Amino acid sequence: MAHSAIRYQNKTQYIQDALLGGALRSIFIAINNKVSENPSKYGWLLNAMNKWWGDFEELPPGLKDVDLDEWLVNSERKTDFEEILDLSLQNVNNEIVIEIMKFKHVLEKES
Repeated sequence: MAHSAIRYQNKTQYIQDALLGGALRSIFIAINNKVSENPSKYGWLLNAMNKWWGDFEELPPGLKDVDLDEWLVNSERKTDFEEILDLSLQNVNNEIVIEIMKFKHVLEKES
């Protein structure tokens, strides 16, 4: 079973390609709701999701990496994305919760 990486500031978590799509779908639903509320603040997240989903669809197994550094260029964007991740955890099964938590883990500060 192939795994791809979620990367942020030299931290990496690995996610099964088979579950990455479900995690991205849940994150997209949260993004879509936030963009509807405030397009100017959250619109960049739609661009990020388009990139991540395009890579998921087009790249071969094991290379469907999600690079967060390109998008989380300041603390405000990081905070916004953390909020999206929290929202995306609602109404998903445990298998997807575990995968979304991998996104949260790469965002944690190192002690």
